[in-house]
Amino acid sequence: MIENTTPAHDGFDAFTAEKPVLRSSKISYFGQLAILIGFAGMGIVVSSVLAVIIWMMMTHQSFTSMATDILLPAYANAAKLIQLVMSFCMFFLPAYFLSLLLSRKPLQYMQYNRKISIRQVYLVIAMVFAGLFLSGALTQLNQIIPIPHKWEVSFKAMEKAYTDGVKGMASMKNFGDYLYTLFVIAIAPAIFEETFFRGGLQNILVKWTKNAAVGIIITSIIFSAAHTSYYGFLPRFGLGIILGYIYYYGKNIWLNILLHFLNNGFAVTMLYFATKNGQLKEDALDDTTFPWYIGIAAVIALVALFKYFKQVTPTQQSLV
Repeated sequence: MIENTTPAHDGFDAFTAEKPVLRSSKISYFGQLAILIGFAGMGIVVSSVLAVIIWMMMTHQSFTSMATDILLPAYANAAKLIQLVMSFCMFFLPAYFLSLLLSRKPLQYMQYNRKISIRQVYLVIAMVFAGLFLSGALTQLNQIIPIPHKWEVSFKAMEKAYTDGVKGMASMKNFGDYLYTLFVIAIAPAIFEETFFRGGLQNILVKWTKNAAVGIIITSIIFSAAHTSYYGFLPRFGLGIILGYIYYYGKNIWLNILLHFLNNGFAVTMLYFATKNGQLKEDALDDTTFPWYIGIAAVIALVALFKYFKQVTPTQQSLV
């Protein structure tokens, strides 16, 4: 989607500036990937235990009913807190601990930098809108790709489970519920997921393959697959590509977090306005689609935005 050219840097390089603060260069990229996956596995185990504890404390129900009852709007607050804790343990902590092993300044290593050009922010906001149109076109493409009937039945069942989960967590009776939901579904995932997928996984893969496009594409595939939604695979893959190049060219993970938050926040806001008396309207979660030529126009717009984005990116970043 975006040309694979390495931008010139005067001082700070996205993937070499952290060398002076590295603890050790003896861990291979394969080893780093294995450690990241291992930490993520540990995060799944720990967060699963915490989820059961949170469920029983907040609902006073047995953990045996958790799998089905957690989808009910009555337990929305418990579901949101469980989602928050699991996302933190599965995504943020693994990438942070890996960076701590590799660098004395783990946040700097993952490119948590303070210096941001205001023009970068404007361009990221513009990319959000272009990305929405691209997402709609990719959603339509995802829906028309022919697949075996058995797969279709299975994927639709998974989609229904995902939709039911969203309906449960998106139960918002007032503005306070909206703010809490915005934090759990938009702000926290933006920070935690970007830390893992861009600050952790992409950081490893781009260095390992020595090819930005390859590293970003692989990361985007895994990023989309992790959401376990076939009918949302291509839209999330496209979002992953955009986020990947923002991280690569922008050299500041806060820009990724901004776009990710705005993307998720837009969806949460639309759900809030689609909620009536604490219940979502029937068509509130229907995917918005656009024809293919709108997607082509969105890609052209994104290429132009990225071309300018590279030009306005500061060459020297302040440390956290």
